[in-house]
Amino acid sequence: MCEANVYINRQGQEELVMEKVDRIIPGDENNLFMENIFGERRVVQARIKEMQLVHHRIILEEIKTSAEVQEQEIWLTLDTEHGHFHTGEEIHLILAGGYNMKSNPNASLSHPQVFMCQDGQSREYPLELKEGLYQVNLGKEADGLLQIYARDRSDRELYAKILVEVGHHHHHDIEPVGLPLEIIPSHYQHARMGENYEIKVLKNGLPLTGAKVRATYSGTSNRDYPHILTTDAQGKTSLFLTARGNYLFSLKDGEIISTFTLTKSF
Repeated sequence: MCEANVYINRQGQEELVMEKVDRIIPGDENNLFMENIFGERRVVQARIKEMQLVHHRIILEEIKTSAEVQEQEIWLTLDTEHGHFHTGEEIHLILAGGYNMKSNPNASLSHPQVFMCQDGQSREYPLELKEGLYQVNLGKEADGLLQIYARDRSDRELYAKILVEVGHHHHHDIEPVGLPLEIIPSHYQHARMGENYEIKVLKNGLPLTGAKVRATYSGTSNRDYPHILTTDAQGKTSLFLTARGNYLFSLKDGEIISTFTLTKSF
């Protein structure tokens, strides 16, 4: 018996967080990743207060964080439940505006545009507004890995980027498309829960050191971004993936906010 029940102390009261936990990994910004013997996984923002291993109990202490300013950002998502498209299938994307991967139907975008970059050339595609979300149809593309990006210039410059996989088994380096502030994966690979995912931040094509990258995931109950990452001298940082579904990385530099959507099929 090496597992323990995990409790969190909230205002003097202990609440059960997860039973039969056999793995705890500390993360950035006081996040704790937990996994139990049933394969269930969860992330909480807390610190370990006490470990009573003889009694199979671990006590966490809640950490209260101040609310961040919710600045509008944009992001791209696939209009499909799968993490990719099949060859010959029409590619539909959604451009959303809001914060922390929570879309705001009242988000004011002045002139949003969506482009596909291939062989160093960008082609713009028309957007259609439906129920507060912008939709775009890229048509049918051949097998490959597509780089799609969006931009909007309102009170500041907003950018969004996503990789769209058509077909399967694409594994290679990703070239930047030339955004003034850009987030790209260090190497393209299928993202898996329980593994690290590495990204690289570029400013005007050069690695940006010491950048604060916020990360979130679809369906998060957190009001603000649950993860804050810092880039190294090569502009790189990584996130340990603990949730199913898509992730969003967001970065602000001056009057520019740029996002990158990591799509996952599980």
